[in-house]
Amino acid sequence: MQITVAMVDDDPLVLDSLRRILSEHSDLSLVGTASTGVDALQLVRTVRPDVVLMDLQLRGEMDGVEATRRLRSSLSPPAVLAVTSFDTEVYMRGALEAGAAGFLLKNDAAERLASAIRMARSGDPMISPALTSRLISSYIAPRTDPICEHARAQAEKLSERQIQVAQLVGSGMTYGDIAEELFISPSTVKSTISRAMSAVDADSSAQLAVLVAQARLDL
Repeated sequence: MQITVAMVDDDPLVLDSLRRILSEHSDLSLVGTASTGVDALQLVRTVRPDVVLMDLQLRGEMDGVEATRRLRSSLSPPAVLAVTSFDTEVYMRGALEAGAAGFLLKNDAAERLASAIRMARSGDPMISPALTSRLISSYIAPRTDPICEHARAQAEKLSERQIQVAQLVGSGMTYGDIAEELFISPSTVKSTISRAMSAVDADSSAQLAVLVAQARLDL
């Protein structure tokens, strides 16, 4: 299946690097690039890509977080994969809340970009393992905090299996990894996550993982 991709980054060298990586995969087709958030919205309206690679720290009137929010709130939105750096924790949180499908370190692009795009297109989570604990820990509040109390109330809507799968997503595992770990099929993992997301009104599996982590169920 051909997957169409749009790339948004204000660094021409990064765009060139990502373009070269995409060119090595026959199932991935680059349909356009943009260097600003405003141009990204227009590009997506024009070419309707399956997946958008979004730099979060864009210069100009609209950063990558706001561009992601607007894209994800549109009709038939594309999957948005945030391509980021270690020093963008605030942006990562914003992109997660805006509905980004996952996060990929730019340093990991050569090894993981193609698989991350395929996963984003199919609805699987993709968070660079090096970012997972950092992202989730930035949300964790003390057990007595109202945020934790709210998360616990939400987690009560989930089954033990749904919580287990969400925790594994939060550890940086893909649906395929989780399926092997639990001796179930990837489709079962996906349906479990889907039902859990619906139960707690999460927009992505990453949001679900954060909520379960916030509930501090290990305490």
